[in-house]
Amino acid sequence: MSLDPLSIVTPARLRVLLVPVGNVRQSRFTSFVERLQQVNVVRLGDVSPDSRPHRTMFSPLAFPEGRVLYDLSTSFPQPSHLALTPFEVYREPLVVLGITDGLQLKLEQVQRAGRVQENGAESRFGGERREVPAFESLSRGLGDLSQEYPKALVHQVLVFDHEEFPLPHGVYPVPSPAKSRTTTVKTVMCDMTSRLLGEMAPYAKSLQALPSLDSPRVSSEPTFNGIASALPPHMGHLSRASSGLHSRSSSPAGERSDLARITSELDLRPSTPDSRATSPKRTQTPPSTTNGLAGASATKSPPREPGVERARTESRDRNFTNSFGAGGLGEREINKGKGRVGIVIGAMYLLAGRWPDAVKELVQSATIARASSDYLWHAKALDYTLVCLLMFAWAEMDFRIPDIFYPGPEKPSSSLSKSSKHKQSDSLAEIGGRKSLDPENRAAILQSLASLLSDLTNNILNLYSRAWTFTEDKLPPLAFSQSAIRFAKLLSVIHLSAGKLDDNVLRHLVLNTKFSKTETEWLDAVNLSTKPELAALAFRAYPSPLPNSSLSIADHTMVLAGIASVLSELGYHRKKAIILKELMSTLLPALVQARKDGAAEMGVHPAASLASLNASVRAVPSQNGSSTSDDSEQGMRHFLSLVCQAYGILPLEPIGTVKHEGRDKQSAKPNSKQTEANEASIARAIQQASINAIGSQELKIEILRSCISLCEALPDFGGALQYSAELLRAGGSSIAPGPDSSDGSPDLPIEEQIRLANNISRTLSAARHLGLQHPEADYWDEFLVRGIEVVETNQSRALVSHAKPELEVVETIEAKKEKNPFIYNPFLQQSSAVAESLLVAQEEAFFRVTLQNLYDFDVVIEHIELQSDGLPFKGSRETTLIGPYRTQTIFLSGTPQEAGSLFISGCTVKVKGCRERMFPTFTEPWALKPDIKGRHVGLAQNPRPTSTASDPVKSNNPFPKGPTTTTLALKVTGEQPHISLKSISLPQSAITLLDGEMRTFTVTLQNTSQTVPMDLVLLSFNDSTASQLQIALASKDLSPVELYELEFASAHKQSFRRHRQDRDRELMIKPGGEATFEIEVLGKPQLSHGTIQVDYGYLGIPKTDIKDRFYTRQLVIPLTVTVNASISLVRNDVVSLPSDYARRNEQAIIDLDAPLLEPNHPTPTSTPSYPPKDHSHSPSSPECLLLIDLRNCWPSTLTISIELQSLNNPTLPDTRTKTQSLTLHPGKIQRVPIFVPRLHLPNAHDPIPSLNPRNARQFVVSSTKSTPEAERAMREAFWYREVLLSRLHATWKEESTGRGGEVELRGLRLTPRMISALKLEDLEISMAVSLAEPHPSFASTQVERLDPISFTVPTQTFLSITTTLHNRSTTPIHPLLRLQPSLANQPPGIALDLSRRLLVNGVLQRALDVIPPGEEAKIETGFVVLSRGRYEWGATVEEVRSHSTGKGDAKGDGKRERAATGERVLEAGGRREWHAEQPCMVVAEDMDEDEDGEEGEEGEEVEDDV
Repeated sequence: MSLDPLSIVTPARLRVLLVPVGNVRQSRFTSFVERLQQVNVVRLGDVSPDSRPHRTMFSPLAFPEGRVLYDLSTSFPQPSHLALTPFEVYREPLVVLGITDGLQLKLEQVQRAGRVQENGAESRFGGERREVPAFESLSRGLGDLSQEYPKALVHQVLVFDHEEFPLPHGVYPVPSPAKSRTTTVKTVMCDMTSRLLGEMAPYAKSLQALPSLDSPRVSSEPTFNGIASALPPHMGHLSRASSGLHSRSSSPAGERSDLARITSELDLRPSTPDSRATSPKRTQTPPSTTNGLAGASATKSPPREPGVERARTESRDRNFTNSFGAGGLGEREINKGKGRVGIVIGAMYLLAGRWPDAVKELVQSATIARASSDYLWHAKALDYTLVCLLMFAWAEMDFRIPDIFYPGPEKPSSSLSKSSKHKQSDSLAEIGGRKSLDPENRAAILQSLASLLSDLTNNILNLYSRAWTFTEDKLPPLAFSQSAIRFAKLLSVIHLSAGKLDDNVLRHLVLNTKFSKTETEWLDAVNLSTKPELAALAFRAYPSPLPNSSLSIADHTMVLAGIASVLSELGYHRKKAIILKELMSTLLPALVQARKDGAAEMGVHPAASLASLNASVRAVPSQNGSSTSDDSEQGMRHFLSLVCQAYGILPLEPIGTVKHEGRDKQSAKPNSKQTEANEASIARAIQQASINAIGSQELKIEILRSCISLCEALPDFGGALQYSAELLRAGGSSIAPGPDSSDGSPDLPIEEQIRLANNISRTLSAARHLGLQHPEADYWDEFLVRGIEVVETNQSRALVSHAKPELEVVETIEAKKEKNPFIYNPFLQQSSAVAESLLVAQEEAFFRVTLQNLYDFDVVIEHIELQSDGLPFKGSRETTLIGPYRTQTIFLSGTPQEAGSLFISGCTVKVKGCRERMFPTFTEPWALKPDIKGRHVGLAQNPRPTSTASDPVKSNNPFPKGPTTTTLALKVTGEQPHISLKSISLPQSAITLLDGEMRTFTVTLQNTSQTVPMDLVLLSFNDSTASQLQIALASKDLSPVELYELEFASAHKQSFRRHRQDRDRELMIKPGGEATFEIEVLGKPQLSHGTIQVDYGYLGIPKTDIKDRFYTRQLVIPLTVTVNASISLVRNDVVSLPSDYARRNEQAIIDLDAPLLEPNHPTPTSTPSYPPKDHSHSPSSPECLLLIDLRNCWPSTLTISIELQSLNNPTLPDTRTKTQSLTLHPGKIQRVPIFVPRLHLPNAHDPIPSLNPRNARQFVVSSTKSTPEAERAMREAFWYREVLLSRLHATWKEESTGRGGEVELRGLRLTPRMISALKLEDLEISMAVSLAEPHPSFASTQVERLDPISFTVPTQTFLSITTTLHNRSTTPIHPLLRLQPSLANQPPGIALDLSRRLLVNGVLQRALDVIPPGEEAKIETGFVVLSRGRYEWGATVEEVRSHSTGKGDAKGDGKRERAATGERVLEAGGRREWHAEQPCMVVAEDMDEDEDGEEGEEGEEVEDDV
């Protein structure tokens, strides 16, 4: 660790100047200095004493436990520091060490040649000797050191990495670390210390020979005002004494010859070993370091101030003349001079490690100075003595506190003496130097010393101030300020250690080790200074403003830095911020002026001059072993960082770039490096938002502007970029605005933003022009990447995910000849889009990246690349430019190398002027919630001590919630094939059809992939009518009939269908192979276009081995279809035929008994052929007439064929088909009559089915609000229509072209009248009249059947009417028969008056037994016609119980009762009734012998009836 130049023990450090000799590389010189700094403390017991008797004044044998502390420095002190010698003798370097590299000199080659003799000379022929060039350079370098630094006592050159062999005098080798022991470098330092202690003896003797020494003088009068202004308010009266200073005059000047004559008599040795070896007894003048009379070096030694030199010369000459003249000087002045010399001698003993002798000299001299009222030197003696005691304490030695530490007549109390267990001695030699054996005694002494420090340091500063006021010995402001800072640091450390002066504190004071604050209670017995008093002490060192101060810029800066350091240790961060700001204002003008002056001297631009200087001067080591450039850069950056922290601008930790392993390999574990980078970005975003939310924004911006100006003045390109970025960051909004938000604009003016952007560009150009490594900063907006999403590729390359059951369903559909479109086909469901983003290995994918720029200048992105994890991913690098204040979208590409899970967490971005780093994705808007208490921002983030009684839970404040990063998770599948449409048999993918026409075309596909085959091919179809049907099917207001028609059109009238072949089942298309498919297309109305969807992929395994999901691609082939009208059904009608209609042609009789419907359709019952076996005369006609009107809409003649399917006998498999053909000309309408057998459907009221399995539910509530009668009528019409259409089939054909198709007959509609003509009732009622009982007397009487329903009967004859009830239904009927005789063709009143005309045997209404399904019941009723006429017998049958109730009564039959909704509707209609289609006509005639008369009477009765 580097030594503190403002430490309290600085007077005990012997300054050594390290300079390079010859060609030494920067890194090598730094390593050499580091080796020396590791042994900068030398114990006197390890040092060999000087053998010369007159050089034993500082012999190490007198105090072997002493230590020599070396301050190894690479810079020569400033003139203002050298002007303080010999008052502060430690300021001037007494040793100058030249360091050279043995490898560069190549001394080893010379040694191997064997030509080097003892003194480095090379033997030649003829007895000549010539110096080796390498040795000449060493000797010349040593001589140059002696000339350049004549005031130093020891000049020496060290040759590092060199073996022991003869070298020139004054040059010593230091082996390499590999060949060195642990004590090698320490031995070198001990030898140097031995020489130094020997040379210090004549130096000290020359000082002792002087009668007195001058005090340091100030160079200008305004300095006093500077010190006075820095004094506390209670010392302000000192400034009033300055008015009398101008009248004082200095002593007259004397001649230097007298002093030279006296000092020449002293036997002094030169500092160089060469002089000592050649003339050991030669007398010399004392070194110039003693009094500063000798001239400075001609080259590197800086000159001292002329005013100081003149004042010192005059004072010395005056003192010499007065002391040795005739009159003599008073005893007071002699003692004063003796005391001053003794103080300097004591300081030299302190530097030499002879602390007991130092204390002896200092105490004696301090006593003399106090008696002589020499305030300045008295204070310095107390200062040196305090340092000696601290060195005793650090070396763990006993010591006694001198009485001079107590002001005035005050002595140490008896209690203190007793507690310390130390025997007070009047002998000054016993004041210290023995090893402490009693820890309690040592602790008591240290505590006593700590209790005196506050008063002692205050007394020393007061003595300095008194000397300024009452004497002409005025301490320069630099020494006063440094002393105040040293004392403030000492007392601050004691204060932070709770009043303890222990080994930890002492090591920190002497060796500048790390010091930890003590949290224990303060001791009551210790007189500690409070923090405000310590701050006031530090502010006493505050220098006067630069225009009125004699301090240099460097000294002014050092003093301010020391004050800031003390305030920082005390925790006064705001006061420290004020000092640091003043420090920046001090440095900035000086740096700018130095830049201009350097440019003027070099004749170049200011930026180029200092940049070249920085590039050329590198690696001058500092105390900690680092190079000067590194120290200056890190030191200045650290200083500016401290300034920013003091004003609430906390530093942000840089985020390193997540490097790729070969740019295509990443970590196999997701969320590894990316997680750390994301967390760091979130922490930075929270921290920056917190910083911007608290404190004065204007003050922060002002500080950052000063930092930029300071870095530009150095120039420090990296610092200028860093703080330009910090200013942009501090002036930004630190939020992630939403898409519609306008709160993201920064607080900086637009002009300043543009200026900063130009400054960054200009800095980069300057660095590139000078050939420097490009400096980089952190980008100023954490929310650069606002979104990453996969760009949807074209449909042919998009992947669709499927589950294994979906493939099984599709294969089942493909296996069926008749496809059911209502079975779920997952490959046609476009709505079930890709739930996850899918990529294909080894195929390039594109990503849409959204970038944000909230500033009013362009952001140049040198390259941007996707950052991935989980799989090897090869991304492309792009360069782009983001415009001012906008959100911009760019496209990046990348190729996954393997299958698996891929995670895109952000982008690796390199912004111009900024370091490359990873930016996570922030998609959601975010803004920091205001922290009212301010617990997480600014100085509140620094840890503060908490008492032991505090609650640890309450002290843990919750951290604010940060933004949420978004990671794009992608699924990468294996390599997939890609197919294309090679050919299609349709020209231009278009086809023209007629309505009902079906044609076939072929499609040829080619696998364009060169490596992946295709083992899965599935074809699906879609057309314009399908979408319309789906829209219509989605309607909730459809009736069951309309729904069935739409479903029938979807199921049986598909526009496209694949013609499958056996070879297509295991189809595989090899890479580059082809496959041809046959497609059938059906023409129907509203078909305008269609698509063939080909789902294909590569499974690589059997379909049964698929575990979870598989992926396919789609190829959509569009088709254009034109459908023209052909034959259309215009209208239809059904007409009933009369009951006596007889067909002559037996082949024309058509029976529709065959069960040709699907199982879920009602099946008509077997109707016996006409006439029935047991019923010779049927009252109803078995046929009806179907009339259909057809129109030819095609401009060509078409031939129409109508087929009616039938079965001759249900038991025979032979099918007879009636075909009827006709020719229809263009535009003509022709009516076609078709004889159709009447139908009977036993379950005509069943619910209307649904062809969609999803709608086939048990309980279906009709959405239409219809009455039961309307519902039954609708169902009846539906079923009769379906049965009729299932038998009827019509086709058309164009003879000229051979084209043909089917005629659409689904437009046929049946009204209730048509249904009554077509259907047969469930219960057939027929009546026949016969004689009741044949009698022999009426043998000639007969009943004659005129037609199936008309009979001729005689009057006055017992007749019988037989009513036959035939149950056609599938359920039993419990009938109630009502017969209704009446007169024909009469009004109701006359027609029912039969009391005198007709007699009936029995009742006309009776309940009959239950008629089973398919059975008959015959009921005979006797009657007698009393008078001739026409009579009608009507019959009505009514159910006694409804068929549903009858089913309920039939328990134990093992059948479950139906609970269909349609049955409930039928139950609401009540009991059923049947009526005879035609009444039975009875014509009664009188029985006369005369046939003619009967005929005449019959004719009259007929006329009467008419």
